[in-house]
Amino acid sequence: RPDLEATLKTSLRALSVDEVVLLKNQGAQLVDVREAADFEGAHFAGAINIGLQGKYATWCGSILSHEQPIIVVAEAGNEEEAVMRLGRIGFDNVSGYLRDSMAALESRPELVQKVPRITAPALAEQLAEGQPPFILDVRSENEWKAGHLKEATFLPLDGFPENLKNLDRETPYLIHCGGGYRSMTAISIMKLNGFETLINVYEGFGAMQRLGLEIVTEEVAVS
Repeated sequence: RPDLEATLKTSLRALSVDEVVLLKNQGAQLVDVREAADFEGAHFAGAINIGLQGKYATWCGSILSHEQPIIVVAEAGNEEEAVMRLGRIGFDNVSGYLRDSMAALESRPELVQKVPRITAPALAEQLAEGQPPFILDVRSENEWKAGHLKEATFLPLDGFPENLKNLDRETPYLIHCGGGYRSMTAISIMKLNGFETLINVYEGFGAMQRLGLEIVTEEVAVS
């Protein structure tokens, strides 16, 4: 593999929107490294959200392929960090980054998507109606065992996308993790796999606990 300095020279290339679209249509992986809340508000359609501020290297290593080119979407000034940290874990297949970040899409609304959210109080209202929505908990097994929402189904992010096979793509899903980082990654992967009606639970399990929703500890088989 080329050394990190050589990788940076070839990978830190500003790409136009049209160049990104062309590469993406040829199979490139579009990785949005911004905060989950920013991704939720607006993102390049087809991007996977793996934020720099979380376990970036861990999730990139688990989710991304070394075989297909990678394109980075980052806040201005964060492109080099995103590419450098990918290089440190062996990803020398970065083709560049989106020039001007999401501002580049101001005149291309057809390429922008958003993720709807639901708050814990609004979720509580739905649960009280007696017909709970389909809730997916994408945290780790240890977190699930320590306590989870009674109505949730366990579907850990570290099993994506293989553990999506038994889910109905037409069903609306509410997705949560501990605080919002992993749930947005999960939603972005699900969208790439044909799931359309996906809602993020704002502030995740922490918000549910603070609100006093019913938390149980029995172990339930992974779907």
